[in-house]
Amino acid sequence: MTTRAILGLSFTKNNISDSFSADATATMTAAGYKVQAPTFGTAVSSISTATINTLGYAFLRSLVTTTESTCTITFGTLDGTTLHGAVRLRPGEPAVFRMAPGEYGAQAADEGYRMLISIVED
Repeated sequence: MTTRAILGLSFTKNNISDSFSADATATMTAAGYKVQAPTFGTAVSSISTATINTLGYAFLRSLVTTTESTCTITFGTLDGTTLHGAVRLRPGEPAVFRMAPGEYGAQAADEGYRMLISIVED
């Protein structure tokens, strides 16, 4: 089984514009796959990767339905109970990245925010 991620980014501001696209594939040699949609609050929450032997890619999507850009969820690595944020998602935003070994967690700007988390083994 393989998993494929296609990413793109483009921007234009004043007289400057640029674009970027990338295509990445994870060959799943094992059947490890985890999907969850937990609810987060202002306290740091741990994200379990216990069923995944070798971390591959993570797909995140904020399920926050409000349109305010301050309604964010931060995802990153955990050092004890300290969250080192690497990704901050605004309402409805997605993110895809290759995971490094370690502990992961998330924290929301307010109570009751949900995020879809899909992790595939590589």
